[in-house]
Amino acid sequence: MTEQSSPNIPYEKLPMVDLTAPKVMSRRNRAENSSATQESISQDAEDAKIILRYAGLEGNLTPKSIIEADEKYMIETQPANTATTPSESLNIDMRQKSVRKPHYTRLLVFGSGLVFQAACCLPLKVIAASLDGETVSGKILFNSYAEECGGKLVYAFMGKGAELIVDIKRGESTRAQRLIFRGIA
Repeated sequence: MTEQSSPNIPYEKLPMVDLTAPKVMSRRNRAENSSATQESISQDAEDAKIILRYAGLEGNLTPKSIIEADEKYMIETQPANTATTPSESLNIDMRQKSVRKPHYTRLLVFGSGLVFQAACCLPLKVIAASLDGETVSGKILFNSYAEECGGKLVYAFMGKGAELIVDIKRGESTRAQRLIFRGIA
């Protein structure tokens, strides 16, 4: 498992989100597997708690300090490269059902600032963000990926505001997931 976790990493100014980036229409039918089970919800909550501990952020989170995204959708990060290559379609077809990996995205409001936390089956990276329409700085508090555990990311943002937009890249995709958190402050 590759890991990065250090409080000594400096904050970096992130690129602004491209509000003109085209939304991607999903070909996936989420109705088939969209109902979360109590077991998967518990698994995600336990995983999130453990990863926060690894990031050095232990503490009592209240439901009020955990914010879910108001909007989530995929965007193109390289609009000129929209065709799927043959090797990509093979990889999609060859995916096997295995042990479920945690999948979640959330924003945590701490006294010192905003912390974004995510987990999925692929490596994760924040590629752009904006806070109330302005540039924002952030730093990785924890980042790991392993085939058997998936990707985990804890990312701190400097400052506070009412709306945070975060673009996350998953693996080597030419697309990013855009998450919009409103009503923070």
